[in-house]
Parts: sequence; C-alpha cells; structure tokens
Amino acid sequence: MAKGEELLIAEAAERDRSGLRSVFEAEGFICTVATSSDQVRELLGRKFFPVAVIDLDFGGTNEGLALASHAQQVSHPTKIVMITSRRSFEAAVSALRVGVVDVVNKRPDQVSHLRGAVSLALDRYYSNSKDSALVREARAVLDDAVRIMMGLGRKLYGSDNSSVSLRIKPAILIVDPNQGFLQKVANLLADRPWDVSVELRGGSGLDRTSSFAFQVVCVRDELADLPGHMLVRTAQAQKHAPLGVVYSEVGAGHVDRYEGGSVKLSDAPFVGPEHLVRVLDKLVEELQVMREERRYMQAFRSDYGPFFKRFADLKARIDLLSG
Repeated sequence: MAKGEELLIAEAAERDRSGLRSVFEAEGFICTVATSSDQVRELLGRKFFPVAVIDLDFGGTNEGLALASHAQQVSHPTKIVMITSRRSFEAAVSALRVGVVDVVNKRPDQVSHLRGAVSLALDRYYSNSKDSALVREARAVLDDAVRIMMGLGRKLYGSDNSSVSLRIKPAILIVDPNQGFLQKVANLLADRPWDVSVELRGGSGLDRTSSFAFQVVCVRDELADLPGHMLVRTAQAQKHAPLGVVYSEVGAGHVDRYEGGSVKLSDAPFVGPEHLVRVLDKLVEELQVMREERRYMQAFRSDYGPFFKRFADLKARIDLLSG
C-alpha cells in the first residue's frame, strides 16, 4: 500500500480519469488529477509528486512525451508511468528514452500491470532519492534473514533422533575398467550403508545415468570408449543432476569434483582407492546436509507460508530495483 503517497494523474477522458483515481486511491495514494497540459505543468511547478501517470496522447498525439520530458526537467526525481489506448512501438521507445518507467495499455486486463508499474516507480523513487546503498543493504538483510531462518528451522525441527532416522542411503555409480581397483574400493565401502553400482565401460555407465537417478557419479577419466569427464558432464545435464567425481592415474593424476558440468575442486596427486573413498565420504555428508536443509525449509514454509510469500515478493522487488 502507498499509505498517503502523492500521485499525479494526467488523463483527459473523464471516465478513464475516474477509473484511475479509484484504482490508486484504493492502493492508498492521494491522487491529484489534471485535465490539461497547462494544468500538469502548473502542478509540477508548485508541488512534488513521487510518481505521475500520464496519457501518451494527453493534449494531442504523443503530447504526453513532451510532458514527461518537461517533468524530468522541473521535477527530476518524479517517476513517470505512461498509459496509452493505442499501440505504437516508436512512441513506447521514445517514452523509455525520456526516462519513463513503463508504458501500459489502457485495457481492463492491464490494471494489475499498471498497479505493478506504479509500485515499481515508487520503489525506484525511494531507491534513487535516498541512496542506492539502501538497495544493497536491503538485499544483505534479506540474505541474512535466510540464514537466520535456516538456523531457526534447525532448532524448531531438528533433533539428534530425527537426524539419525533421516540418514540418507545415497545411490552412487562408479565407472572404472580396472576390476582390481573396484574391488579395493568395495572393501573400503563395506561398512557404509550406500547403494553402490559399478560399470566397466563409459557407454554402459552413461546408459545407467539416463535411466536411474544417482546422487553421485564417480568415473575414471581414462576409459576406452569415452572420456570420463564427458560422461559426468552429460549426466549432470540431465534432470537429476548428480554430484560428479572424475579421477585419473593413481600417483600422478588428480581427482576433480564436478558441479553443473564444470570442475569446482581439484586435488592432486590422486593416491588411490582410499583417496577416492575420502572424497565420497565428503560428498555423502554434503548430500545429508542438503537433505536436512530442504527438510527444515519445507517445514518452515509449511508453518510460515504467508511470511515466505511476503519475503519472496520483497526480494523480487529489490532485485528489480537493482536491475
């Protein structure tokens, strides 16, 4: 709600003028209407309006552009929203060039768009007039709020017993043609409650990733039929984008962590099965944390849905201001 903000409405048609006033008074604006170009100029000269709504053809074809330009000269902080009953790409472009926030068609189904445009114009007025640092500070506060909410979620919904009961059993695919290496890895993983699958060839590994949602895909890069990093990137391009690990020659190579098809972390040298299992342990722990974070957030959203909607709406408005 605008809560007493001044709004100038420049519209010659009485029916449209009355409709606009009703819409924006309901939003909390104090509306001042003008019926001629001279009246608009006189009002802008003696009174300040954070936002003005001006008809593109107020006083004649495209005359609203001249009024918008005049407003920029005599009351630069005022934000302009242009309305029009016709379609004119050239006029719309010209309006935007003189600093108009938006150009909205005068149709009943565009009332919501018009409300949003005026709201954005008011936000931009406050952002520009007080300090652009306000936007940065608001975003930082919102980011901090997310972290605080996650902390509250853990306190409200987390417990030692629930964490144990929700331990994940990750599905992990390991692709390596060296069966001796795979056996050593299997021995090291014997006490872990994981669902581990193995494949000896890249092609068969790729088939598995396309038919099953693995959480982790772990691949030796030196495969006979295709590079391991290609297999991981292809798997991560799919819907259930898994975490990826690509390792190379033992003793001289490296082990790389992939996210979104790109290397995020790299460790060298790669020293063998024990090294790989340590990497997998870290990934599984990350998966556990992510699952708990989702559970906390889902529970928090369920209990505080209206707050989250307000939070998301405000965040979107902040992003628009800084865009």
